[in-house]
Amino acid sequence: MTTSTNRSYDLANWGETQSLLEKAESKMCEQQRIRVQQAMGNDTFSGIFQQQTNDQRRFFTIAELCDSAANETSLQRIDLKAISNILFGSDGLISRSNSRYDQRLMEDIEVGFIRDVVNGIDIGPIITSGRNRLLALQVFMKAAAPSGLTGVVKVRCTSMNFSNRQQVEARIVSANNGSRDMAAAENRERRGGAHGLDTSSRAAIVNSLPSVNNKKAYPPAFGALLKICALERGLEGLTIDQYSATGTTVFNSLLKANKPLGQRIDKDTSLLVQMADHACANLENALPEVLANRERGAKSHKMAKILVRRVAEKFELNVNA
Repeated sequence: MTTSTNRSYDLANWGETQSLLEKAESKMCEQQRIRVQQAMGNDTFSGIFQQQTNDQRRFFTIAELCDSAANETSLQRIDLKAISNILFGSDGLISRSNSRYDQRLMEDIEVGFIRDVVNGIDIGPIITSGRNRLLALQVFMKAAAPSGLTGVVKVRCTSMNFSNRQQVEARIVSANNGSRDMAAAENRERRGGAHGLDTSSRAAIVNSLPSVNNKKAYPPAFGALLKICALERGLEGLTIDQYSATGTTVFNSLLKANKPLGQRIDKDTSLLVQMADHACANLENALPEVLANRERGAKSHKMAKILVRRVAEKFELNVNA
């Protein structure tokens, strides 16, 4: 899996998919190439390569869906295995083992819009389910027509309307839990988003923390701050998900040992940010100790044990034995 924030879903921005594109080019027969090229050129792509439905749905160009990343406020996650399965799995667009169906995209991409009643506008589209499908479709088209204009191709999407950002994030968790295993980091941040947390950047976290409507947003906020710190500093040794898990564990451990801490943060969320910043300041120095530790256990837990002590010492907090 690979993660990012506000990164356009244009295939050119996701170099990680290059091996899948090469495989698609090698496996696609000439008849398939001609069929895809013709569908791209005469606006029949959706009718030919998407499973037909009886209900009315909206159409979006590939470019519009790619640009939707600018409307996201949480971690983006792309699963290369899922993309591969869409192309080469049992119902794959290019090759399949299930011969009962034509080679079509079996599920539409789902997008959401937030109604801004104050300004009278819709914010969106926001992909609530189907990021991997969007990239798979681009690989499919690019393999058939390397110089073709994929951005103008229209695809049918399920469209949903929401009252606020929290409903969008809750929908993403619900939709994706039903279709694939979400990484814990994404799950935490999306659930935090359902409580009003914006994890798209450090500044967004700081600005959205005072208005979250549930303490459950605090652990993912701490984890996201640590993850962003590791990304900005280019720290290796742990994965991005492990850095996020480290931050969540640090906060939960400190909260468990210091019952009034939650109330203090309720009154002043900058305390959480200060604690996370101090944990970030100790990440790099703690890495050698974590990587040298050959005892059994996750690296994130080993890192969390070190950071808990250092944050507790700085802010005069208790540590559970």
